[in-house]
Amino acid sequence: MEKLPNFLIIGAGKSGTTSLDNYLKQHPDVFMSPVKEPDFFAYDRIDISTLDKDALAHYHTSITKIEDYLPLFKAAEANQMIGETSNTYLVIEGTAETIKDYIPDVKLIAILRQPTERLYSRYLHLARENELPSPNFEDVLDKNSIWWVRNDLVKEGFYYKNLSRYFNIFPKENIRVYLNEDLKKDSDALMKDLFEFIGVKPLESINDSVKYNKSGFIKNKFYDRTLGHNSVIKQAVKKITPAPFYNKVKDNIWLQKMVNNLKNRNLEQPKLDQELHKKITTEIYSDDIRKLQQLIGRDLSHWL
Repeated sequence: MEKLPNFLIIGAGKSGTTSLDNYLKQHPDVFMSPVKEPDFFAYDRIDISTLDKDALAHYHTSITKIEDYLPLFKAAEANQMIGETSNTYLVIEGTAETIKDYIPDVKLIAILRQPTERLYSRYLHLARENELPSPNFEDVLDKNSIWWVRNDLVKEGFYYKNLSRYFNIFPKENIRVYLNEDLKKDSDALMKDLFEFIGVKPLESINDSVKYNKSGFIKNKFYDRTLGHNSVIKQAVKKITPAPFYNKVKDNIWLQKMVNNLKNRNLEQPKLDQELHKKITTEIYSDDIRKLQQLIGRDLSHWL
């Protein structure tokens, strides 16, 4: 019998989705897709002629056919809850309806971060990858810039607009929204709630010692090519190692901690100017934040 996910982590990017994905993997009764961000539901019915250059490139690296998506969950055991994480699900229009058609009873999980801080973290992430949309972060204030075209930039931070699509077609009890600050304050408490939400017995504690997906400007590019986020060694090992064994080694927490510490030492994170933070929040996100408060029943005045 073909298996589909019981739950989905739908974003937002740079808010803690990688941490949630990895913490869920620690539970023996949970099976997470070995491919993070397959993006299937975002692209299953999309008209690719509507995609800009960057979105089209992302489409071609994603899983867009059901016959390629289903094998991701083939190894799940009968007693396991099945999940996957794709940040595109939050922002691409039509995704909520596609998910509803395929898995109408699915549980949906979002984790959100103050939107200006999320956007700046995305900027630092793209700096790490040498893929900056434009040289200066303040370019986000220009509504005619690429920052307003791509889904993963300014648009992803309109959480009220993006989540409303899910609240309009799924029962409220099937949607759980967390804040990134909840994860930082007490990851065990958040994961206890999440485990109960998806229908498994909570773990006594989770190992949250690995700091996942840190962003920043690369200090030493040679070091990065050999041991960092863009490591040629990692790519070579991945190419010659059978996928099941590679995934097992990759998910080893001790190894993750060691590798992440090595990579993170080579990153520099300049602070976001507080006046620019305030300007972006006020001019771009303040109305959406106020509406989001009502939607999820949380006081977000500190975000403003």
